[in-house]
Amino acid sequence: MCKKTCAFITLGCKVNQYETQAIRESIIAKGYREVLPDEQADLYVINTCTVTSVSDEKSRAMIRKAVRSKANAKVVVTGCYVDADKKTVERLEGVDYVFENAEKANIADVLEPKIPPHPPLIKGGMGGLKEVQVISRFDGHTRAFLKIEDGCDVFCSYCIIPYVRGRVRSKGLDVIVEEAGRLAGNGYKEIVLTGIHLGAYGRDLQHVGANGRSPLLDVLRRLEEIDNLERIRLSSIEVNELEDEMINLVATSKKICPHFHLSLQSGSDYILSKMNRRYTSAQYLTTLDKIRAKIELPSFSTDVMVGFPGETEEHFQDTIKVCCEAGFSRMHIFPYSVRNGTPAAKMSGRCKSQEIKQREILLKSVADKLALEYKERFIGETVDVLVEASRDKKTGKLAPQNGESANYLGGLCGYSERYIKVVFDGTDNFMNTIVTVRIKKAFPGFAKGILVE
Repeated sequence: MCKKTCAFITLGCKVNQYETQAIRESIIAKGYREVLPDEQADLYVINTCTVTSVSDEKSRAMIRKAVRSKANAKVVVTGCYVDADKKTVERLEGVDYVFENAEKANIADVLEPKIPPHPPLIKGGMGGLKEVQVISRFDGHTRAFLKIEDGCDVFCSYCIIPYVRGRVRSKGLDVIVEEAGRLAGNGYKEIVLTGIHLGAYGRDLQHVGANGRSPLLDVLRRLEEIDNLERIRLSSIEVNELEDEMINLVATSKKICPHFHLSLQSGSDYILSKMNRRYTSAQYLTTLDKIRAKIELPSFSTDVMVGFPGETEEHFQDTIKVCCEAGFSRMHIFPYSVRNGTPAAKMSGRCKSQEIKQREILLKSVADKLALEYKERFIGETVDVLVEASRDKKTGKLAPQNGESANYLGGLCGYSERYIKVVFDGTDNFMNTIVTVRIKKAFPGFAKGILVE
């Protein structure tokens, strides 16, 4: 008897990717076989995003694409776009099931209620939730994302996510350690800790965190003890939540990567205040200096918004200045997007679209320059690379990893501890191993090297 088939489409952040994996495991446990999204399936699950208007458009496009492909298939839609605009999703032709974020963990049991639930559901594992998703693998990835927290209490003036994700809810420490141990035991050498507001982890758990220190420190220390786990990476953390004790821990750790994703959003203190960001540009740069004093060549990546209401050319120049002083290794630049229901949506002083586009182009050129300068500092040096992708035997191109294009000159591809993408020649025997590579040439998006035998 042929198994029913399922396909998954994920938009947005690492948290969404993690949650899709949990849904995938629970549905496959019901007897389904996974196929690619562009293949004919009996079930399509689309996990949507709503962080920008572009995300909304992409979510609707993916839903319509699945509907066109479905024949007699079921189409299930979940994710943040559902929570933001459920009525619109429900009105889309061909959508069979709509699940809010809080209902994601139950998708498989609603679709196949007669079959007992799979272990990815743990009762009482998340503060404020009856059930929490856990995973045992991370299909299609070499590095495993591990969600330890959901929700946000900050309410930046432009951000819709606290409204669709709710308040901070943390996964129990023992659950995290058990899940990380299972992933490491299944061959994942790097785990990326992720959450909607990662630095808020544990604020809702009374028993986590001691002597007033960040509960996230307890997570990192416990994960360091796991055998076979060679790397731990923080997906992101707010700069005002990066305590001295955490900097010291990263500086002395043999497992925690010296890579910090610290969202800047703007280099103008006036705009930061309007955004309800809880730091100044000077405080941001001071924290980076503190990290550099403890760690050699730390990697700083960031998010920067252009065109926030009221942003003048002077404010934008402040952003360029701060970015140059920070020396970011990677920048995610995006234009302001109106999110109805947020305070920023009611603000005056909207920037013109052409003005926003010009600022975005200019800042991307600055980002490329900074990224190249950072990578050039490693020319002639060796770095340790976790090998993630190899060339397709038919096309000769590097196979995409984590949804990214990897069509570079080189046989293998992976990331260093400092999150430098490195390509080099080698055989597939090195897949999912950490190898030493000497950097020979740098480009804004990656570095090219040779394997050190």
